[in-house]
Order: sequence, then structure tokens, then C-alpha cells
Amino acid sequence: MTAGAGMVQRPGIAGHVSNNWVPVAAIGVLFLGGAVAAVVVDGDTGRIAAYFVVSTLVLVLVTAPWLVRHPPAISARTGAYLVLAVVVELGALLGGAVAAFHGLGAWVVLGIGLAVYGLLERGRVMVTAGVATALLGLASIVAGRSWVTLVLALSTAALIGFAAWRLRETGRQQPTDGPRDGPPAAARKRAAGFPPA
Repeated sequence: MTAGAGMVQRPGIAGHVSNNWVPVAAIGVLFLGGAVAAVVVDGDTGRIAAYFVVSTLVLVLVTAPWLVRHPPAISARTGAYLVLAVVVELGALLGGAVAAFHGLGAWVVLGIGLAVYGLLERGRVMVTAGVATALLGLASIVAGRSWVTLVLALSTAALIGFAAWRLRETGRQQPTDGPRDGPPAAARKRAAGFPPA
């Protein structure tokens, strides 16, 4: 028997869109923190903006090792991912600096960034969660109340948590490769019972 024959390659080893579940879950945690920040700072737009910018940087640093060990699908060119990362971070920084956005511009930018990343990865659940996140961020900006921000940030965290769960389950449901020397044993057994045509 050759080395590796009959071994099953899991989605966590090969590049697969479901490997994005940890970074997406981390975005959900980021929004849980955003809900707490909205209550604690009570309308201090500078602190809310700083929270989103710093936590986005921390998110990248924390999830990068996971993505190195469990690569995503990487359906687009590498340059597209790098440009997206830079644009999201700059957008979060600039979006938080606009006073009219109440420090919540980064929320909308993160949602749009997640949707674009979902398009690059061809992950519909990430696109849907990203668009919904951006819309909830816009609603929070328009409302301009800390309690509305709290409710919408918690809703965003729950939505993104659900998206992470769906990604994780997608990885578990992927069919595994059978042995390379023919059909599985059960299929061979069934075929043995039928005479050739």
C-alpha cells in the first residue's frame, strides 16, 4: 500500500470556503464588543470609532494563523484579497472619522467588506451576512441612539454567528474522497450481487 492511499483529505486541510468560519465568528465577537462599547461610551463617537478600527486590526492578527493552517478557497487572485484588506481597514478608519456617522462608519465598511470577501470566496452565506451587516449599520447610523446601536449590534453579532455556524456545517457536510483503488466496499458488495449485462 502506498503512503497516503485511502487517506481522506478533510476540508480543513485543502482550501475550502468553510474554513472561513473562525474569522466570521471573530467578526461576530467584534460586534458583541461593539454592542458593549455603544452602552459604555454612550455616544462618544471617537471611542466607538477607535474600538472598531483597533478591533479590526486585532481580528486580522488573531485569525491570520487560522487561515494559514486552514486555507480558504481563494477563488480570486491574491492581489484582490490584499486590496480588500487594505480598503476595509482604511474605510474603517475613515468611516469612523466622519462625525455624521456617529463613529459607526466602520460597521458599514466591515459589512461591505464581508460581502465582497464572500463574493471573492464564492460563499453566499458571507455575502448575505455582509449585506445585512451593512444595512444594520446604516440603520444604527440613521437612528443615532445608543440603545438602538446596542440592539442592532447584538442582532448583527447573532446574524454573523449564524453565518459562521453555517460555514462550519458546510465543511462538515462536504463529501470525502473514497479510496483511490475503486468504489467503496459497500458499492463493490452490491455490484457483486448483480450479473454483468
